[in-house]
Parts: sequence; structure tokens; C-alpha cells
Amino acid sequence: MDISQRNLLELAMSSLPTGLFICDRDGIIRFINDAYANYLRVRPEDAMGRHITDFIPDSGIPAVIASGEPELGAWRSIQGSERKILVNRIPLRDQDGHVIGAFSLTLFDTPEQMQALLQRVDFLDKKVNSYARRIKSALRASHTINSILGNSPAITAFKSYLLRYARTESPVLILGATGTGKELAASAIHMASNRPDGPFVSINCAAIPKELFESEVFGYVPGAFSGAHKDGKIGQIELADQGTLFLDEVGDLPLHAQVKLLRVLEEKTLSRLGSSQPRAVDFRLVAATNRDLKKMIAAGTFREDLYYRINPMTLNLPPLSERVEDIPLIVRDVLNRMGGERVRCTESAMNALMRYPWPGNIRELRNVLIRALSLCQDNQITLTDLPSELRQQAVTESAGTDGKLQSVVKNSEAQTILLALGDHHWNVAKTARALGISRASMYEKMRKFSIKRPPNGF
Repeated sequence: MDISQRNLLELAMSSLPTGLFICDRDGIIRFINDAYANYLRVRPEDAMGRHITDFIPDSGIPAVIASGEPELGAWRSIQGSERKILVNRIPLRDQDGHVIGAFSLTLFDTPEQMQALLQRVDFLDKKVNSYARRIKSALRASHTINSILGNSPAITAFKSYLLRYARTESPVLILGATGTGKELAASAIHMASNRPDGPFVSINCAAIPKELFESEVFGYVPGAFSGAHKDGKIGQIELADQGTLFLDEVGDLPLHAQVKLLRVLEEKTLSRLGSSQPRAVDFRLVAATNRDLKKMIAAGTFREDLYYRINPMTLNLPPLSERVEDIPLIVRDVLNRMGGERVRCTESAMNALMRYPWPGNIRELRNVLIRALSLCQDNQITLTDLPSELRQQAVTESAGTDGKLQSVVKNSEAQTILLALGDHHWNVAKTARALGISRASMYEKMRKFSIKRPPNGF
């Protein structure tokens, strides 16, 4: 480089709006531009030839020279001021790679500019942290193994396997009918795993429209498609990083999404919609379905390779009909949660609840109890507070093997009398008062409809 080129380079560096100075390997300032000299309130010629610590006692330049490692994007105070600047300190090397000095480049030429931006950054940082805390709270699992109520052999065995599977990192597939509590079980797996402090992200594959599934679950970059948010969007899989991803109704996963999910599970990375840039993700997968995935594989609607990827461990969640003895405990818990701590079920009402087959399982039971709680009087749920299908079955079974009563079931008046007798433990006088008729009329109606007390009561 000839002298004219050197002068041209120095002129360019002196004219930079950002602060720049260069030190030799002893920390002596060999060049400082006008912007940095003005910031230090010295003339460039007065600074050159002096040690950098004469102006900046806690300068990081000596450390950069000693280590040979750059310091990039660091916020630093100057001369004990509360104000800060963003600096980059970079070592200079000769052709043999030896450190011969270092230079510092600031990104702001005045404290006022820097301070305004710092305040803005601090404000945005606080907002981001606030949103992060809200998201973390929203993605927390709320159920543990203790939330799965019951002591029946079926549910006890289920909970035992759940705890054993939870301690691994392998995917778990939960099989169970509608309303059995598959999401609750998935939450319990998360809380018993090695990731309880991580997020628990639940995706209902049947609830997201197919055309939106990929953008919602995998995320997208700005401009990925018409109508996309200008800042893009983080997908739900990314939100599950370091935690658990729960895919409910996994049998409803669209085929094109199955391919992409399989790739994520195999490579531990994903690419947002509109991007080819992979992003590392680390999550534990729990899936659930009430469908026969093997039949779906045969029909070509579910990928066999994905099935084996999500199914190294299977949990079969028993329906309520296979754990009838757990119903009283579940009823008590549901009533307590709905503010019905003092509400009790009559014996006949509880018997009806335990006799019903519950095709909708715990979800259906909860809905029945919500209705009964709103209808009941005197903190007591009776048969009359239950839906007709439960009452009908209770009346049918209350007749026992007495064929004469089978024809009575269809008679609404006889049914009402039977229900009332059951709620009052077959006390005729109390039943008559409850129905607003005399005791004599009560006996007359019982004779009319051939109603007799069953051997074991109601």
C-alpha cells in the first residue's frame, strides 16, 4: 500500500460516524478517529501514543490482546458513567497469526443516541420476559399421577405402567375411548418425567383445519404465504422444546403432516413453512387416539413408519365401564370441584350412576353431574335429578326378575313412583308426602301397578 492509499484509509476511518481506535500489542493507542476522540473529550493527537487505560481504566482491549479472542456485541460502561455503549473489540494478527494489537469499534457515536436505544431495548426486554413468563405458565402441565382417581385393579395397573414409562425418553402412545382422560394421563407422564419444569404443549389434531395444520404446528417465516403475519410465527412443536409435546387424536393427523412429523422425530430438527433452515428441537412425544391405527395403516390413511416411531410404548386407558368401583370417588371429586362439597348422592342415584355403561366415560359422567347439581335440592342428588336414560335403566333393574313389573317400566306414573320410593328407601309415608298424595293413595297406586319392594331394596 503506497502513501496515498494509507492516507485515504486513515481519512475514511477518521470520517466514520462510529467510534474507532487501534492499539498495538502493548495497549498503546496508534489511531483514534474523531468520533471516538469526541466521545472521550480529547483531541485525536493527544490520545495517540498513550495507553488506552489512561482514558478507559477498565478497557477490555488488554484482555482481548492477551487472549486473542474477540469480544463482540458487548455493553460496556465508559469512565465510570452509568451510560453504556455497544462495542466490538477484535484482535489484529500478522501474517503468521501472531497478535500484534487490537481495535475497538463502537456502534454509537454519542451517549444520547446510545442511551435512548438502551432504554428502548430495556423496555422491550422486559416485555419479552413478561410474555415469556406468561407463555411458560400457560404451557405448564396441571395434572400429576394423583389426578388420575381410582383404586380399581384396571386403573392401578394403568398408573403403574404410566410411571415406569414416564421415566424414559421414549414416545408413548395412549389408547383409550372418548372421554377416558387421555390428556390428563399425558400431563401425568410429563410431570413424572425428567422434564417436569419444561413446557407441556397439547395439540388436538382433529381440531385444527387441515389447511392451517402445518403453519400452526410447524410455524412459518415472514412471507411464507398470503396472509401470513409479517413477523412469522413460532409453531407449537418449537414451543414444546425442552418439554413434552402431546398429540391428541393423532389418528386425525393429515398425511402430509405425518411425513413432516416423522422427519422431525428422526432428525430432531424442523423447518418452518417457507424456510429450508433447520431448527433444533428437543421434546418428548406423547400421542393419543381412540382410533384403530392398524386399520388406518391398512386403509392407507396412516403411515406405518410413523406408527412404529410413536409407538414403542403403549398405554391402554380403561373405560369407566371397566372400573365401576372408581365411580363414587370420581363423583365426589367432580362435585367438590364444582362447589358441591356438601352435596350428596342418594343410594339409588349412586346405584344408577354405577349401573350405567357410560359410553362417553368420565366426560359424560362429569356432564351428568353438572346437570344434577343444578337441579338438586337440599344438597341431595336423587334419581329424579339424573337424565332419563339413567333413570330408565335404574327402574328396569329395580324390578328384578319380577316379570309383572317389566310392563310397568313404560308407564311414566309407575316410573315416578318407583323412583320416589327408591329415593326414600321405600318408606311409603315419606314417599307419599314427597309426591303430595295420601298414604292410602300411595298404596292404591302400588297395587295398581303391581309395585313390590325388591328383596334387596332399591
